Amino acid sequence: MAPDHEAEAQPAQGEGEEDALGLGLAALAIAAVVPLLPFFGKNLVAASVAAVAVLYAFGILSVVVLTGYVGQVSLCQATFMGISAFTTAAVVNQVPSIPYLGAAVIGVLVSFLFGVLVGLPALRLRGILLAIVTVGIALVFDYYFSIDGAFKWFNGGLSGWSITGTTLLGLDLNDLDFDHIMHIYWLLLVVFGVIAVLVVNLHDSGSGRRFRAIRESEIAAATMGVDLTRYKLLAFGLSAAVAGIGGAFFPLVEGRVTNEPFSFFHSLQFAAIAVLVGIRFVPAAFLGGIFISVFPELLNHAQDVIHRQIRGEWFNVALGILLIVQMISLPEGVWGQEAKRFEHIFQRLGRQKAPPLKVPAS
Repeated sequence: MAPDHEAEAQPAQGEGEEDALGLGLAALAIAAVVPLLPFFGKNLVAASVAAVAVLYAFGILSVVVLTGYVGQVSLCQATFMGISAFTTAAVVNQVPSIPYLGAAVIGVLVSFLFGVLVGLPALRLRGILLAIVTVGIALVFDYYFSIDGAFKWFNGGLSGWSITGTTLLGLDLNDLDFDHIMHIYWLLLVVFGVIAVLVVNLHDSGSGRRFRAIRESEIAAATMGVDLTRYKLLAFGLSAAVAGIGGAFFPLVEGRVTNEPFSFFHSLQFAAIAVLVGIRFVPAAFLGGIFISVFPELLNHAQDVIHRQIRGEWFNVALGILLIVQMISLPEGVWGQEAKRFEHIFQRLGRQKAPPLKVPAS
C-alpha cells in the first residue's frame, strides 16, 4: 500500500486549533465590543474614538480594493480621503444651498476622478516605481494644496474649514455633543456595512475576476483579453472613492477639516495596518480601523496609570514590531491566517460528524 502522504501532511489532532480559536475569538470580541464602548457612561471621547475607527476603516478598505484585489501599490490613500474632506467642506461653506449629503457626493466624485488621474502612471509603472510616484503625490498634497494660501478656496486657509450652519438627515451639525457623535457613528456603521458588502460582491463579479487576473500577472491578463488600461484606472478610481467616503464624513466627527489627519504618514499607516490585519480581506479593514484609532488612545490612558509620559512614536514602534512578527508567523495577515485555520477546523469537524460510508456487500 502506498504511504498516505496527505495524512502525513495534516497536523496532529487538535494541533494549533486552540490558538486559532483563541486569536479568532479575540478578534471577533474586539470587533463586537468596541462599537459598544461609547455607551459605557456616555463618554464623548470613546464615542469620537469609535467614530474615527470607522472613518479609518474606509481608508484601509481602499487599500484592500487596490492592493489586495488588483495588486497595485498606492501610498496616498489618506490623500484621497483629504481631497474628499476638503471638497465637501468647501462646498458646504461656499455653496450653502447645497445640503451636506450633496456636498459629500461631490467630494466622493472628486476623489474618484483624482484617483483615476493618479492611476495614469500605473499604466506604465508598477511596484516600487509606482509607489514612489504616489509618495510624491501625497507629499505635494501635504505641503502645497492642503495649506498653501493660493488654494484657500479649497483648503480654507491655515485654520482649515469649520462645519457650521448645516444639517444632515435632520441632524444639526453645530453641536459636537455625545448624541451628535452617536448619530454620526451609527450612520457610519451602516454606510461602511453597505460598502463592505459591495466590495465583497465585487470580488466575485466579472470585474473582480479581471482585477485578480491583473494582480496575478498583467501579461497573462492582457493575453486573456483583459483591458489593462480600463481596469487599472477603474481600480484606482474605486479605491479613491472608498477612501473618499470616509473623508466626506470626517468633518461630521471632528467639526472641522485640517490637513493633519490626511498626511502622508497616515497613508503609510493605512498600508502597514492593511498588511498586518490581512490586505486581501474586507472584514480585516474594520479591525484595522479599530487598531489605528483605539491603540493610541490606550497609550494615552496607560501614561495616566503609570504616571510616565509615553510619546506618540511608541504607536509606530509597536506597529513596526507587529509587522515584523506578522511577516514571519502570519504571512496572510492576522485575519487571513485565522480565517484559514477556522476553515480547516470546521472542515475537520464536518468530517468527524459525517456518517460512515456504508459499502454494500458484494
